[in-house]
Amino acid sequence: MNRAHLPYRQEFIYTQDPLPHSVAWFKWEFLRRNPGYGRDYKKFKVKFGEWFRQRGYWYDYDRRQDEWSGVDEDYFYDEIAPEIARLCRKWQIGNLFPPSWQFSRKNGTRKVGSRELGPPTGIAPELNWDVTYMQQLLEMGFTGTADSAFRYRNMLRVEFDLDRPLKDLVEYSRYVLIRAIENYKKEEMQDLGFKTPKSRRRLEDYETHLKIWDLRKKKKTVTQIAEIVFPNEIRDSALQKVRDHLRATQKLISGGYAEIR
Repeated sequence: MNRAHLPYRQEFIYTQDPLPHSVAWFKWEFLRRNPGYGRDYKKFKVKFGEWFRQRGYWYDYDRRQDEWSGVDEDYFYDEIAPEIARLCRKWQIGNLFPPSWQFSRKNGTRKVGSRELGPPTGIAPELNWDVTYMQQLLEMGFTGTADSAFRYRNMLRVEFDLDRPLKDLVEYSRYVLIRAIENYKKEEMQDLGFKTPKSRRRLEDYETHLKIWDLRKKKKTVTQIAEIVFPNEIRDSALQKVRDHLRATQKLISGGYAEIR
Protein backbone atom coordinates (compact mmCIF):
# COMPACT_ATOMS: atom_id res chain seq x y z
CA MET A 1 0.00 0.00 0.00
CA ASN A 2 1.35 3.41 -0.94
CA ARG A 3 1.04 5.50 2.24
CA ALA A 4 1.71 8.74 0.39
CA HIS A 5 -1.57 8.48 -1.53
CA LEU A 6 -4.04 7.24 1.08
CA PRO A 7 -7.39 9.09 1.03
CA TYR A 8 -8.56 11.54 3.69
CA ARG A 9 -5.15 12.13 5.19
CA GLN A 10 -5.29 14.78 7.91
CA GLU A 11 -2.21 15.99 9.76
CA PHE A 12 -2.34 17.39 13.31
CA ILE A 13 0.56 19.24 14.87
CA TYR A 14 1.70 19.16 18.52
CA THR A 15 0.76 22.66 19.73
CA GLN A 16 1.30 22.70 23.48
CA ASP A 17 2.05 26.16 24.89
CA PRO A 18 4.92 26.91 24.69
CA LEU A 19 5.72 25.04 21.48
CA PRO A 20 8.38 22.31 21.54
CA HIS A 21 10.96 24.70 20.08
CA SER A 22 11.12 26.46 23.46
CA VAL A 23 12.56 23.32 25.05
CA ALA A 24 15.04 22.85 22.19
CA TRP A 25 15.97 26.55 22.36
CA PHE A 26 16.84 26.41 26.05
CA LYS A 27 18.74 23.14 25.66
CA TRP A 28 20.84 24.70 22.90
CA GLU A 29 21.48 27.88 24.87
CA PHE A 30 22.97 25.81 27.69
CA LEU A 31 24.84 23.40 25.42
CA ARG A 32 26.50 26.10 23.32
CA ARG A 33 28.01 27.53 26.52
CA ASN A 34 29.57 24.14 27.36
CA PRO A 35 33.38 24.43 26.98
CA GLY A 36 33.68 20.79 25.94
CA TYR A 37 31.25 21.22 23.09
CA GLY A 38 33.16 24.31 21.98
CA ARG A 39 36.44 22.38 21.97
CA ASP A 40 34.93 19.48 20.02
CA TYR A 41 33.50 21.82 17.41
CA LYS A 42 36.82 23.66 17.11
CA LYS A 43 38.69 20.37 16.52
CA PHE A 44 36.13 19.41 13.88
CA LYS A 45 36.63 22.76 12.13
CA VAL A 46 40.42 22.39 12.22
CA LYS A 47 40.13 19.00 10.54
CA PHE A 48 37.45 19.74 7.92
CA GLY A 49 36.99 23.51 7.89
CA GLU A 50 39.01 24.17 4.74
CA TRP A 51 37.04 21.56 2.78
CA PHE A 52 33.77 23.22 3.81
CA ARG A 53 35.03 26.74 3.13
CA GLN A 54 35.70 25.75 -0.47
CA ARG A 55 32.38 23.98 -1.03
CA GLY A 56 29.90 25.11 1.60
CA TYR A 57 28.67 23.36 4.72
CA TRP A 58 26.34 20.37 4.59
CA TYR A 59 23.51 22.35 6.21
CA ASP A 60 23.76 25.14 3.59
CA TYR A 61 21.44 23.34 1.17
CA ASP A 62 21.52 26.06 -1.51
CA ARG A 63 25.30 26.11 -1.87
CA ARG A 64 25.53 22.36 -1.46
CA GLN A 65 23.09 21.81 -4.31
CA ASP A 66 24.97 24.24 -6.55
CA GLU A 67 28.57 23.34 -5.76
CA TRP A 68 28.86 19.77 -4.49
CA SER A 69 29.81 17.16 -7.05
CA GLY A 70 29.10 13.47 -6.78
CA VAL A 71 32.66 12.99 -5.56
CA ASP A 72 32.09 15.65 -2.88
CA GLU A 73 28.94 13.87 -1.69
CA ASP A 74 30.78 10.55 -1.50
CA TYR A 75 33.69 12.08 0.44
CA PHE A 76 31.32 13.81 2.84
CA TYR A 77 29.35 10.66 3.68
CA ASP A 78 32.42 8.41 3.80
CA GLU A 79 34.83 10.64 5.75
CA ILE A 80 32.99 13.53 7.42
CA ALA A 81 29.48 12.35 8.24
CA PRO A 82 30.71 9.57 10.59
CA GLU A 83 32.56 12.19 12.65
CA ILE A 84 29.48 14.42 12.76
CA ALA A 85 27.37 11.44 13.81
CA ARG A 86 29.87 10.57 16.57
CA LEU A 87 29.79 14.08 17.99
CA CYS A 88 26.02 14.23 17.71
CA ARG A 89 25.70 11.01 19.69
CA LYS A 90 28.17 12.32 22.28
CA TRP A 91 26.22 15.53 22.85
CA GLN A 92 22.74 14.08 22.13
CA ILE A 93 21.91 16.47 19.31
CA GLY A 94 20.59 16.04 15.80
CA ASN A 95 23.18 18.15 14.00
CA LEU A 96 26.55 19.78 14.58
CA PHE A 97 26.16 23.57 14.57
CA PRO A 98 28.64 26.27 15.67
CA PRO A 99 28.34 27.21 19.37
CA SER A 100 28.20 30.85 18.27
CA TRP A 101 24.87 30.27 16.53
CA GLN A 102 21.76 31.76 18.06
CA PHE A 103 18.20 30.83 17.12
CA SER A 104 15.12 33.02 17.24
CA ARG A 105 13.55 32.97 20.69
CA LYS A 106 10.18 33.59 19.06
CA ASN A 107 9.99 30.72 16.57
CA GLY A 108 13.14 28.69 17.26
CA THR A 109 14.67 29.06 13.80
CA ARG A 110 17.76 30.48 12.11
CA LYS A 111 17.89 31.22 8.40
CA VAL A 112 20.68 29.65 6.35
CA GLY A 113 20.33 30.47 2.69
CA SER A 114 16.71 29.99 1.68
CA ARG A 115 15.95 27.55 4.50
CA GLU A 116 15.18 27.91 8.18
CA LEU A 117 16.95 25.57 10.58
CA GLY A 118 16.02 24.72 14.16
CA PRO A 119 18.28 24.09 17.16
CA PRO A 120 20.14 20.77 16.93
CA THR A 121 18.84 19.94 20.42
CA GLY A 122 15.35 19.57 18.94
CA ILE A 123 16.00 16.18 17.36
CA ALA A 124 17.74 12.98 18.43
CA PRO A 125 21.01 12.12 16.65
CA GLU A 126 19.69 8.85 15.23
CA LEU A 127 16.91 10.73 13.42
CA ASN A 128 19.48 12.64 11.37
CA TRP A 129 22.47 10.34 11.07
CA ASP A 130 21.32 6.74 11.63
CA VAL A 131 20.06 5.91 8.15
CA THR A 132 19.07 2.33 9.04
CA TYR A 133 17.02 3.47 12.02
CA MET A 134 15.22 6.15 10.00
CA GLN A 135 14.48 3.69 7.19
CA GLN A 136 12.92 1.29 9.68
CA LEU A 137 10.75 4.08 11.11
CA LEU A 138 9.58 5.16 7.67
CA GLU A 139 8.77 1.60 6.65
CA MET A 140 6.57 1.28 9.76
CA GLY A 141 4.78 4.52 8.89
CA PHE A 142 6.45 6.81 11.43
CA THR A 143 7.77 10.26 10.54
CA GLY A 144 10.33 10.38 13.34
CA THR A 145 9.08 13.74 14.65
CA ALA A 146 6.69 12.50 17.38
CA ASP A 147 4.82 15.75 16.85
CA SER A 148 2.19 14.56 14.42
CA ALA A 149 -0.81 12.32 13.97
CA PHE A 150 -2.49 11.10 10.80
CA ARG A 151 -6.10 10.18 10.18
CA TYR A 152 -7.09 7.83 7.42
CA ARG A 153 -10.91 8.01 7.30
CA ASN A 154 -12.01 6.77 10.73
CA MET A 155 -8.58 5.43 11.76
CA LEU A 156 -6.04 7.55 13.64
CA ARG A 157 -2.29 6.94 14.04
CA VAL A 158 -0.41 9.03 16.63
CA GLU A 159 3.33 9.28 17.28
CA PHE A 160 4.56 9.62 20.87
CA ASP A 161 8.06 10.42 22.10
CA LEU A 162 8.38 8.37 25.28
CA ASP A 163 11.22 10.59 26.51
CA ARG A 164 8.65 13.29 27.21
CA PRO A 165 6.89 13.57 30.59
CA LEU A 166 3.80 11.39 30.95
CA LYS A 167 1.68 14.45 31.73
CA ASP A 168 2.62 16.02 28.38
CA LEU A 169 1.93 12.78 26.52
CA VAL A 170 -1.53 12.48 28.05
CA GLU A 171 -2.35 16.10 27.24
CA TYR A 172 -1.05 15.64 23.70
CA SER A 173 -3.18 12.53 23.18
CA ARG A 174 -6.27 14.36 24.42
CA TYR A 175 -5.55 17.29 22.13
CA VAL A 176 -5.10 15.07 19.07
CA LEU A 177 -8.24 13.07 19.83
CA ILE A 178 -10.26 16.25 20.20
CA ARG A 179 -9.02 17.57 16.88
CA ALA A 180 -9.46 14.25 15.08
CA ILE A 181 -12.98 13.68 16.35
CA GLU A 182 -13.93 17.27 15.59
CA ASN A 183 -12.64 16.85 12.06
CA TYR A 184 -14.20 13.42 11.47
CA LYS A 185 -17.52 13.72 13.20
CA LYS A 186 -18.03 17.08 14.83
CA GLU A 187 -21.36 16.26 16.41
CA GLU A 188 -19.69 13.67 18.73
CA MET A 189 -17.69 16.33 20.61
CA GLN A 190 -20.41 17.35 23.08
CA ASP A 191 -21.21 13.74 23.94
CA LEU A 192 -17.55 13.03 24.81
CA GLY A 193 -17.22 16.23 26.87
CA PHE A 194 -13.55 16.87 26.04
CA LYS A 195 -11.92 20.27 26.54
CA THR A 196 -8.69 21.43 24.90
CA PRO A 197 -5.83 21.35 27.43
CA LYS A 198 -4.38 24.76 28.30
CA SER A 199 -1.51 23.91 30.63
CA ARG A 200 1.88 25.59 30.26
CA ARG A 201 5.42 24.54 30.90
CA ARG A 202 7.26 26.78 33.35
CA LEU A 203 10.51 27.83 31.62
CA GLU A 204 10.92 31.26 33.20
CA ASP A 205 13.81 30.11 35.42
CA TYR A 206 15.88 29.24 32.36
CA GLU A 207 15.66 32.84 31.15
CA THR A 208 17.06 33.99 34.50
CA HIS A 209 19.71 31.25 34.48
CA LEU A 210 21.07 32.44 31.13
CA LYS A 211 20.90 36.12 32.00
CA ILE A 212 22.82 35.65 35.27
CA TRP A 213 25.38 33.32 33.68
CA ASP A 214 26.13 35.76 30.88
CA LEU A 215 26.47 38.66 33.33
CA ARG A 216 28.97 36.59 35.34
CA LYS A 217 30.93 35.88 32.16
CA LYS A 218 31.08 39.64 31.63
CA LYS A 219 33.00 39.86 34.93
CA LYS A 220 30.09 41.18 36.95
CA THR A 221 30.31 40.32 40.65
CA VAL A 222 27.58 38.42 42.45
CA THR A 223 26.60 41.63 44.19
CA GLN A 224 26.39 43.56 40.92
CA ILE A 225 24.31 40.80 39.33
CA ALA A 226 21.95 40.77 42.31
CA GLU A 227 21.43 44.52 41.96
CA ILE A 228 20.72 44.15 38.22
CA VAL A 229 18.48 41.08 38.26
CA PHE A 230 16.82 41.36 41.67
CA PRO A 231 16.80 45.11 42.41
CA ASN A 232 13.79 44.92 44.75
CA GLU A 233 14.91 41.91 46.78
CA ILE A 234 16.48 41.96 50.24
CA ARG A 235 20.25 41.94 49.72
CA ASP A 236 21.02 38.55 51.31
CA SER A 237 18.10 36.92 49.54
CA ALA A 238 19.14 38.39 46.19
CA LEU A 239 22.75 37.21 46.62
CA GLN A 240 21.58 33.69 47.46
CA LYS A 241 19.32 33.62 44.42
CA VAL A 242 22.21 34.60 42.16
CA ARG A 243 24.39 31.83 43.61
CA ASP A 244 21.57 29.30 43.21
CA HIS A 245 21.01 30.30 39.60
CA LEU A 246 24.74 30.04 38.83
CA ARG A 247 24.90 26.53 40.32
CA ALA A 248 21.81 25.44 38.40
CA THR A 249 23.18 26.89 35.17
CA GLN A 250 26.53 25.16 35.63
CA LYS A 251 24.72 21.82 35.96
CA LEU A 252 22.68 22.49 32.81
CA ILE A 253 25.71 23.57 30.80
CA SER A 254 27.72 20.58 32.01
CA GLY A 255 25.19 18.08 30.68
CA GLY A 256 21.89 18.74 32.39
CA TYR A 257 20.56 20.40 29.23
CA ALA A 258 19.84 16.89 27.91
CA GLU A 259 17.23 16.39 30.64
CA ILE A 260 15.15 19.43 29.64
CA ARG A 261 11.78 18.23 28.37
